[in-house]
Amino acid sequence: MAAIPTTTNCYAERIATLQDRLKLLLAKSDARQSSPDDLELLEQEIQPVYAAIWAMYAEVEEDDG
Repeated sequence: MAAIPTTTNCYAERIATLQDRLKLLLAKSDARQSSPDDLELLEQEIQPVYAAIWAMYAEVEEDDG
């Protein structure tokens, strides 16, 4: 059975957008005194963004390799 092709040509723009969001979240944390609760919330916001970037990056690298 043939594998379903993965379309990754839109990933570069999506990765850039997610990286910008990640930078904004990190800048927000640097701009204020963060309590442990603030840091936990920030981690909850950052983790899905970070995971999405790496998932797409891995697919792009796999297609190039």
